Amino acid sequence: MSELVREIVEVNASIDGDEENPLLIVEVEGLAPTIGWTNVRLEPHVTITPPEDGVQDFDLVGDRPTDAAEVLSEVEAAWEGPLEDWVIGVRIHAIDNLIEDEVFEPWDEDDDASEAA
Repeated sequence: MSELVREIVEVNASIDGDEENPLLIVEVEGLAPTIGWTNVRLEPHVTITPPEDGVQDFDLVGDRPTDAAEVLSEVEAAWEGPLEDWVIGVRIHAIDNLIEDEVFEPWDEDDDASEAA
């Protein structure tokens, strides 16, 4: 059965693709409470209406081994999917903490202004 990992260490969110088909890329490093976790992944929170703060929430989860030493172990996960038009950042949840990261469009409006000049 999957459960939250212990702690989030680092989050990197970015946008890839193009303006017509932008992709949200999220990479996370965390700490699990024991060695041997498998199927570590980011699970996006599903919402019916977009959150007012524009932040897409994810849980960093995995499958805990049945018999494992209680030693903090590094884990990594990544998620890639369509960028919803309301997303301005991501928030990753673990047991002991959460970390937020803003996302910026690589085709910034400033680029359009400098091209017009």
